[in-house]
Amino acid sequence: MNTRLTIPTALLLALAFAPACKKTQDTDSPDTTGGEAVDAGDGGEVDPGDEAEQPALPEQEPDPPEVAALYQRYLQGDYDAVASEADELRASLTADTQVRAHALLSSIAALAAAEAVPENAEASSAAALADGERLDDAEVRQLAHIAHATYLIRVHDAPAGQAELEAALELGGPYESLNYLMLAEAHLNQAFGTGDKDMQIVEPTQLDEARSMYEAALAGGDVLLQGQAHEGLAAVAKYKNEKDAACEHVQQAEDLYAEGGASDYIREVPALLAKDARCKDFTKAGGDGE
Repeated sequence: MNTRLTIPTALLLALAFAPACKKTQDTDSPDTTGGEAVDAGDGGEVDPGDEAEQPALPEQEPDPPEVAALYQRYLQGDYDAVASEADELRASLTADTQVRAHALLSSIAALAAAEAVPENAEASSAAALADGERLDDAEVRQLAHIAHATYLIRVHDAPAGQAELEAALELGGPYESLNYLMLAEAHLNQAFGTGDKDMQIVEPTQLDEARSMYEAALAGGDVLLQGQAHEGLAAVAKYKNEKDAACEHVQQAEDLYAEGGASDYIREVPALLAKDARCKDFTKAGGDGE
């Protein structure tokens, strides 16, 4: 089974099979402003109490080309390899001139890890946040907060994830479309109940909020992010019993994924959504009908 279907990116398991289960107890976010030290994810620990004592950072080295390449591969769905390679590379970047690259790689590692085993994203997202506190860099901070918020959502603390994502938008970094996508996921997650009601829509207004966020994500960004937005819009339309809209969005998602070189793992999802929505005219890009 495509494990991406068990993650509430668009609550796709619910569309193809049944809604994702919700955790009934709160999950605390890693404390980066006080309390115990957290694992930095590279063999050391980040002691939040020491942040004020850290010296000013020197000018940062240019990002290694692997940073952009790994982020693109994350968007394409090469999750396991990206998580492993980003972790390995960030562990080698220990100089004060490499904090920016270390932070970006920590965020990418966390985002990729969250697609398979969400708990594995905790340490790397905490490391990204700690690095971000040392840098006056909107790009680093925004991506770090998106990564950490994604971890929170995936361990069923969508309200905390939503709050962090809303704050991340205010940073004005370049990851606006990704920010909106994860914010949409937080709203979509909260549309469902908990316990015995985890397969029921209990907050329909959250579907409207999710739709609004997915539409905002379409305004810019990589074609793969636009594909994810259409995939999410298909999910919302499905839950609202809007079959025509669901089928339209799922076809657009498939076409954009193909254009952006998405993995078969990613492209499996639109096909499953189309099957669940009984989209008779759905066609795999390349001419293979479903």
